Amino acid sequence: MAAEATRQKLKTETAAAGKFAIIGVIATLTHAGVASFLLESGALTAFPANICGFLVAFSVSFSGHYYWSFSHLRRSGTALKSMKRFLVIAVSGFLLNSSVLALWLQFLPWPDLFGLWFSIAIVPAFTFLGSRLWAFSHRHAET
Repeated sequence: MAAEATRQKLKTETAAAGKFAIIGVIATLTHAGVASFLLESGALTAFPANICGFLVAFSVSFSGHYYWSFSHLRRSGTALKSMKRFLVIAVSGFLLNSSVLALWLQFLPWPDLFGLWFSIAIVPAFTFLGSRLWAFSHRHAET
């Protein structure tokens, strides 16, 4: 019976990782699309465009992960707690993203748009680990 429980847990975690990847791609494309549009249209420069892209993508990402990717971890009354935790993780990822973008813009002669895309692409693994292990994980004993 323990082998079956282990197999089921592995199946659940693998499904969560797959769902996370799908939502992550959607949120990343949302971030990149909004930021790219604002940058390329001339509405904003790279940093403000990146912030706007992040804010729109955060709502896509949180909703998708809370209601789909990590629905097996969700407990009654945990939405606000999960959102606060996920915001910490997302802001940390955004700070990493912004730091990489700043270095790109400062030191590389390549197009700003490439730097924007690169800086957006490096954050997902960090976000998955933090989300799975902390933001959406609510054991019954936790307060």
